[in-house]
Amino acid sequence: MTYKEKTIEALKQLGGHAYLSDIYEAFENLNDNEILPKSYKAIIRATLEHNSSDSFVFNGKEDLFYSVDGIGNGHWGLRTIDDEYKYELTQEDDEFSEGKLQLKKHLTKERNPKLISRAKKIFAEKHNNQLYCEICGFNFNEKYASLGDGFIEAHHIKPVSQMEEDEKTKISDLVMVCSNCHSMIHRHKPWLSKKEDLKKILR
Repeated sequence: MTYKEKTIEALKQLGGHAYLSDIYEAFENLNDNEILPKSYKAIIRATLEHNSSDSFVFNGKEDLFYSVDGIGNGHWGLRTIDDEYKYELTQEDDEFSEGKLQLKKHLTKERNPKLISRAKKIFAEKHNNQLYCEICGFNFNEKYASLGDGFIEAHHIKPVSQMEEDEKTKISDLVMVCSNCHSMIHRHKPWLSKKEDLKKILR
């Protein structure tokens, strides 16, 4: 696979958006034991920027990525995700194993990409096939038409980084949020652990 293809796959595995540090790790995992050049992180950043209309160096061809928090903040998203990742139709479990440790130069917490897909599907089924922010009510589909179809972010009430190995995450542990509210939630200290408290950040 090319760097572009691997970057797309890495973001898919990470649920559609992630910070550069997580993208690098997912990219490394895709390469198995292949020795990467010292400049691979710079190549990934260039790949993201050259294929994003949010960037000043956009090549004007494929608009594949978007900057979640603004250029320079290292938080990138995939503009379109295949239906397989949009909703996971075959997963029947209502809880998923997360937080498993992976050994790749150092230990990292593993995310379960199927969890987000399943949570989106269940939320849409309960709300007339609509995905919207549970905090402010923003609906990407209403604002951006087909471009926003199926897009929403999911916030873990308990940070993945604080989970024990093989700890279970339930669908009820996730909150559907827009990119703005998601960013503000992560800026809030201390971490909010109840859904009802999340709306309090909105004035």
